[in-house]
Amino acid sequence: MVKTKSDSVITAGCSFLIILWLYTAGSKLIDIPMYKRGLYGQPFSKELKDFLFYGLPLSEFFLIILLYFKNTRKLGYLGSLTLLSLFTGYILLILLGYYPKIPCSCGGILTIMSWKVHLWFNTFCIGVCAWLTLQKQQKSINK
Repeated sequence: MVKTKSDSVITAGCSFLIILWLYTAGSKLIDIPMYKRGLYGQPFSKELKDFLFYGLPLSEFFLIILLYFKNTRKLGYLGSLTLLSLFTGYILLILLGYYPKIPCSCGGILTIMSWKVHLWFNTFCIGVCAWLTLQKQQKSINK
């Protein structure tokens, strides 16, 4: 099978998402006390915080697995799109002043981003997910 330029771009986009989720999940696990402090400072119920404490890294690792295998990649794209959209909605609420005080529970380089930069970064990532999902759908139709 001959790889086209489009196939290379799709592979790069998928690799980008795998690296993104590996980085975000890894940064949580590398510094668990900081991750917990940041997460438990969020304006959510204790039950939601407890769920997110375990659920976020697990879902990020699960997305890595889905994205790695070709037969589950579309599900990985849709899951990535969902998780990024939820967090982007949260960022929009922050920027609109819905929450009085918001500490960042991000790790690594994402902690130095302003909320506006984070919004643009997430919007870019959502665009990548949407494009990859459409490409996967188009390839399925053309078979």
